[in-house]
Amino acid sequence: MKKGFLGVLLAGVLGACSVTGCQKAPEPSANSDVYHAKGSLEGEVENIRTEEGDANRDPADETESGISCDAMVGTEQNGIWICADIPAVPQTVPTLTLQPRDDWDEKKLEELLDGRNKNVRDITAEYLARSEKELNEMDEEDRPGEWMNFGDDSFMILSDGEKEVHFARNTCAGYVDEPLKADCDAIYKKAPETDVTGTGDTAFAKFSVSRAEEILLEKLAVLDITELHISEAFYYELGETAFYELLFTPSYGKMGVASEFGEIRYGEARPNGRAWITEHGVATLALEDYCGKITERSEDGAILTFTQVTGILEKYLESNALCGTPTAKLTRAELVYYPAFCESAMVLTPAWHIYIPLKDMMESLESGDQAWQQAVENGGAWNIYLNAVTGELIKVE
Repeated sequence: MKKGFLGVLLAGVLGACSVTGCQKAPEPSANSDVYHAKGSLEGEVENIRTEEGDANRDPADETESGISCDAMVGTEQNGIWICADIPAVPQTVPTLTLQPRDDWDEKKLEELLDGRNKNVRDITAEYLARSEKELNEMDEEDRPGEWMNFGDDSFMILSDGEKEVHFARNTCAGYVDEPLKADCDAIYKKAPETDVTGTGDTAFAKFSVSRAEEILLEKLAVLDITELHISEAFYYELGETAFYELLFTPSYGKMGVASEFGEIRYGEARPNGRAWITEHGVATLALEDYCGKITERSEDGAILTFTQVTGILEKYLESNALCGTPTAKLTRAELVYYPAFCESAMVLTPAWHIYIPLKDMMESLESGDQAWQQAVENGGAWNIYLNAVTGELIKVE
């Protein structure tokens, strides 16, 4: 995607407050981070979760296409305006625990490379030496800071002269087809960018986005990845060259992993994938904190209906445990897995996500939208993750 998300600007303007990790809930803090409901508020949330569960559950939730919501939740002084299509969701979903893979080796990496010739070389040592040299030549302030990653210290990279593949930390993988990438690079900044996210209408294109997904899954099958959730898709075409840029996350039981994070803090996990797909094959592929294997699956937890979700949000808003701006619309609602590090594992917890996409909010701000300008000034929430089983706030920005 050509347009940046201006994350640095948002970090300064919005004063994001978030809590993630293995802990059950955030605690009050002096720097005004998210407050977890305590005392009577906690009891009210629990009542909505348990006593209203049977009354609000529609047996057809798993098969119906979902509903639309256009309503203000909370008060006129502190509320959030949800204007979104609400998807149908399963009645129960498990929490998943992932560990780094233990079956990635040179043979698997060669399979991902799928070299056209026999000149496959292990270039790990020279790559690491070059990277260390580049790091040493950087000024101190330009060097990347310490960051928490999912996985171990393993790294391996192979090349056949045209294509290059790597495994890292037993949770990350990358692939580059240099000839195809060169074709895409040549038009990336010149061709019009067409957002085709969530649409099947690509009759104008040389090939469909569904075909691009098929090509990507064919490559990912080598890594035992059989399903994914595409969060954004863009199409580029100029002359004889055409390709899709796909941003995606892993998917488990047709349920994707969170992809809209705003500010990323130390200790937060962000599994994600990005690929350039031509009709001739994959040009580039990058998977980060992505490829862990499931080692534990909890008992299925009962998923809150959206009626329960709005009831719980209203309690948080009424007690000022959550700051909203009633004039600015939150336009998306989805059920996803929220990722968090827990010791050496990654835990995926089902979460209701109510938000406006960051790029949409930035466009509103740039166009002078008064509602979102006021929301920014007041520190109103634009990105809410709510535990879909317990009703606890996971992250708010």
